[in-house]
Amino acid sequence: MRSMLFRSCVAAVFLFTMSLGCRASDEKTFVVGVEDYPNFLPYSAYQDGKYSGLGKDILDAFAKEHGYVFRYEVYPLKRRDALFVAGKLDFSFPDNPNWVADLKKHVTISYAPMLEFTDGVLVNPEFLGKGLGHLKVLGIPLGFTPYPYQQLMTTGTLRVEESPQYDTLYQKLIAKRIDGAYMNTRIARYYWSKILKADEAPVAYDPDLPHASGYWYVSSIKYGHIVEQFKQFLSTHQVQIDDLKKQYDFKSSDDNN
Repeated sequence: MRSMLFRSCVAAVFLFTMSLGCRASDEKTFVVGVEDYPNFLPYSAYQDGKYSGLGKDILDAFAKEHGYVFRYEVYPLKRRDALFVAGKLDFSFPDNPNWVADLKKHVTISYAPMLEFTDGVLVNPEFLGKGLGHLKVLGIPLGFTPYPYQQLMTTGTLRVEESPQYDTLYQKLIAKRIDGAYMNTRIARYYWSKILKADEAPVAYDPDLPHASGYWYVSSIKYGHIVEQFKQFLSTHQVQIDDLKKQYDFKSSDDNN
């Protein structure tokens, strides 16, 4: 009887210890909501069920430093944003204080600037420098909002046509089915130089047309203190981050697009 009681106590202690271990593990595991675009390199890619890219590499380096585990859940852009604001995701990447501001107006969000971006218009070379008068139909990736062109869209001066993938946007632009394609210039450069390995892209970024520049942020509603830790990590691990950027040929300055 005493032996059975001893074994029961040991089992109870074991289960309690396991429970504490699982709880501690859960407290260091976080869900990061990310986008399902297949080809967003150098920033990210989601192909064959695998999420990868420079953003993930930097976040994973930070997580390793602090003993965290980031679990990446992939969604269409609008669905990801809705889940994040509803509190169903711990972090969101990429994010920006200016994106879907109306959706976020009732929540307080902590942000850490992570990777530079320029969103601008690519055109066929013969239309480079022709100005806004040339733009009648602007192609955009599905879920994007071309903020510098909202007024033209509102007045009906400019029509926007969405495409599910960057590849489709390029094809439409080259075939002149659209007058310009609004997209991330670093992604466009990476696509032609690294994926298609083209010596020269058949389309060009027009810096004279309205464009938006800033940062892709990682954000959180729930864990502002971890966002602050991440900011510190970016500051103190610049060499490590620069090495990761070099692996993706990611340049902080976008002057050469």
